[in-house]
Formats: sequence, C-alpha cells, structure tokens
Amino acid sequence: MAKRGQAARQQSKRYFDPEFAAGLVLRRWQAPRPGVFSARNAWNLMLASYVAYAFRDTATRELKRLGLLGPRGGLVWSERKNDAAFVVSNGRHAVIAARGSDELRDWLDNLNVSLDRDAMGKVHGGTREALARVWEGIAGPGLELAKGAKHLWLTGHSRGALMATVMAARLSERGVAIDGLYTFGSPRIGDAGFCATLQAALKGRIHRVKSADDWMGEMPPNPPYKHEHVGLLTELDDRSEESAPGTPSQQASRLRQLLQQSYTRLRDGILSRHMPRSYIEGLERLIRGRK
Repeated sequence: MAKRGQAARQQSKRYFDPEFAAGLVLRRWQAPRPGVFSARNAWNLMLASYVAYAFRDTATRELKRLGLLGPRGGLVWSERKNDAAFVVSNGRHAVIAARGSDELRDWLDNLNVSLDRDAMGKVHGGTREALARVWEGIAGPGLELAKGAKHLWLTGHSRGALMATVMAARLSERGVAIDGLYTFGSPRIGDAGFCATLQAALKGRIHRVKSADDWMGEMPPNPPYKHEHVGLLTELDDRSEESAPGTPSQQASRLRQLLQQSYTRLRDGILSRHMPRSYIEGLERLIRGRK
C-alpha cells in the first residue's frame, strides 16, 4: 500500500486535483435534444471525465458528492493497468466515462495509429487496445446498471474521448439507447465509414468539445493519415480577459516574452490547453456568457 505522500504525488500525476474538484458542483440536467448542444449537460459530463483521472476510492467519494452516484443507482468500475472506465448511476441518469492519457505507457498506446476493424468501421488501433482492458466490466455489469436509468450518457477526455466513442458504437449496435455522447479534447477517431455510420446511428447526439488552441484535436494529422472526427463541434474560447489580443505593441511584447521562455515552459503552455482543468474553466466561461 502506498504511503500518504506517495499517493498524493500519484494522484496529482493523474491530472486530478482534489482541492480544485471540491469547488465543482453539478448543474441541472437539460432534456436531450438531437442537434442541440447543452452547455449544462457538457459541464456535468466533463466533471465525470475529470473524476475518471482519480483513484477509485477518491472517484467514488467525488461521484457521491456530485450526485452522479445515488442510492437508487450504483457504480461499476473497470480498471486494468492505467486504463479505467466506469458506469455510474443515480437512478435517473447513468454516465459511462473513460480515463484519458496521463502516463507514458498511455502515450505509447496512442502512437498506434493504425485503423483497425471494430463496431461500425475502422478505429484508432491504440484505442482498441486500451478499451480491451476495461470493456468486459463495462459491457457486463456496467451495462446492466446503465439499463436501470432513464438517461444514458457517454463521455471522456483525450484518449478517454476515443474510448467513449468506440463504446458508443458498440452499444448502439446492440440497440442500447444513448441520450448523448459528449467528448472533450478528442483526437481523430476512425475512418470515414465509421464516423458516418455512428453519426447516422446517434442522429445529432454526438457533441465534440474542443478548446480553441488544443493541438490534440488535430491528431493524427489528416493527411497523411485517414482518421476523421465524429460529432457536432463546439469550440471553447480559452482566452481570459488578461490574455486578450490587445494593441499591436502589446501583442509584440507578448510575442517577445514567449520567445524568451524555455522549451519546457513553451511545451507546458501548449499542453495546458489540453488539460481537463482547461476544459472545465472554458465551459464555465461559456455558461457565464450565456446567462
């Protein structure tokens, strides 16, 4: 068993910050409407995607606190190596969420960009490998739990978004009714046939959320690869008031500062646009702007 200090370091490595999470609360769900993006539903599902990065015990507490896990529902957690996915239900809403990449071996899987046959077409090969490690629990007891709820949602961030998309295709082929698939920071998932078939099956219920400067959404690059995106795109403006363009002289000054930064700081600045916390903050700005 890891010591307390070791657990804290590992927890932070998974992009999950308990102190930040403590201030997050669910918003009232909106009724699903095909072709209509719901910022409130996206918020709730992004929180589920964020919790997927936590350890199981921490995630269970967070899901209860948020109200995603209720006494009339339950939780099925499937994990092997560093891949994890769960089905959580409060009796009315069931959510299937998958964990994204947060360790070196995850990124090595991501480098497998072959297009391999799966439900509805060909999909990202590394995603199939990751999903194979958790699918049995989701497709078995997890699906039984999900069937007891009125609404079923699928979600994930980064590689978790890819896993959730393939799960949606598999479940849809089984005739499972899905109210919505919301993905965050998703790379390209599969070939044209897969994307067209899944979009036809879910009919406007797939929403892809992307931060304006998140480079992950352009991976794998097409061309030369043939991977495509699936779903209706909602792009978040990730600029705060402090980072607004400003006057030409202010922009030139900002550019000089960027060029003077180290490679590490530049790298971290790019990656920060892809972090789950960046998506939570972007959705919060979007919701505030719509009030």
